[in-house]
Amino acid sequence: MPKFTKGLPHHPYHPKRYIHDQIDAAIARKRSAPDRRETIKVCVDCIDDADFVNHLLYAMSQGVEVQAQVDWRKMTLTNSVNYLRLKRSGMELLGVFCTPKHPLIEVAPDMHNKFILFGQEDAILGSFNITFDRWGANWESGMTFRCAALGTLFDNIFQSIRGGVIQKYQIDPLSRFNLLYTFGRQTLPNGKYYRPHHAILSEINRAQRSIRICLFLLGEMVGEHHDSVVDALIRAKQRGVDVQLLLNGHLARQGDPSVEISMQEELRRPLLPAVYRLKKAGVPVLLAYGRYDQPVPYCPIHSKYCVVDERIVLEGSFNWYNTSVFSHDLYVVVADAAIARLYLNEYEQTLRDFRIFD
Repeated sequence: MPKFTKGLPHHPYHPKRYIHDQIDAAIARKRSAPDRRETIKVCVDCIDDADFVNHLLYAMSQGVEVQAQVDWRKMTLTNSVNYLRLKRSGMELLGVFCTPKHPLIEVAPDMHNKFILFGQEDAILGSFNITFDRWGANWESGMTFRCAALGTLFDNIFQSIRGGVIQKYQIDPLSRFNLLYTFGRQTLPNGKYYRPHHAILSEINRAQRSIRICLFLLGEMVGEHHDSVVDALIRAKQRGVDVQLLLNGHLARQGDPSVEISMQEELRRPLLPAVYRLKKAGVPVLLAYGRYDQPVPYCPIHSKYCVVDERIVLEGSFNWYNTSVFSHDLYVVVADAAIARLYLNEYEQTLRDFRIFD
C-alpha cells in the first residue's frame, strides 16, 4: 500500500500513522501472548524523532524486543538526545559504517536503508528517514507490506548488516514484485546480480509509452557497462516515449545549497551536468520549489520514485546517482496498474502544489 507524506505529518496517508499503529499492534500482541517473542527491527538512515523514540522505549518496557541500525554519522556526529536515550535504554543500537572506494562515487556512501519490520510480516520502506518532527514538511513516498515471505527477505537484509550471511536467490525481473538491495545477492537466471541501478536502467530501456520520475537528486548513474541513466532517458525520448522528470529544483543546481540567495539568483545558478544534458537533449525536466520564498531557496521533495508505462512503479531509498550504488539502499519494483495510478496522482498533485520552473 503506497504512503505519501504530502508535507503533513497528520495526513491519513502519512507513514507516521502506520508506524505508530504497528508499534501499538506489537505491544498488544505481546500483552495477549506474553511468552511469544515480539520484535521490531528498524533499519533507517536516521531516526532522530522524539515521538518515534518515545514509542520504541515504551514498547521495550512492555517486553517487545527492539533492534535498530542507523548510519554511524547520524548517531555519533550529532548531539541528539534521542540517540542518547536509545543507547542508555540498553536496546541494540548499531551505527553502520559504509566506506567503499570507487572513482565513480560523488559523495561519501552511507547506510541509507529506510525500512522497519514489525514482527514477521508487516513492513514499511520508502524515501523517508524517521525525522518527522524536524522534516515534517518534506514530500516523501513509500510502501507498506503484509507478507511473511517478504518479511523473511527484510529480516535477512537486517541480519546481514549485523554480520550474518546475505542469502542468494533467483528473481524474475518481469515478475509482479521484486525487492532489490544494493548489497543483495538477488540474481537473474543467468547468475548475474540484479540490483537497484540495474532495474532502473532496464525499466527505462523497456519503456514503451511513458516515464514519470520524481527525484530528490539525479546524477550520471551508470550500469555495469557504463551505460548512463541520462543516456537511457534521452534514448527513450528519441524512440517516442513520453518522458518527464520532476526534480528538487534547489538540488538540481551546482554550488553550495546552504547559501542565502534570492530566488532570482537561484534561477541563475548553473544546472548539474546530468540535468543540463537532459534539458539540452529536449527531455522535459521540471524544477520544483516551495510556494514561498525562503532566505535559502527550498524544495521539500525527497521522493525517489518512477512510474513506467502507467504500470511499473520503482520506489525506495535509492537516489539516482553513483553513490547509491555503493551505499546500503533498497528499491522495490512493482508491476500493478492500480498502484501506478496512485503514484501518478501524487505526481500530478506535486505539479499543482509547487512552483515549477522548466
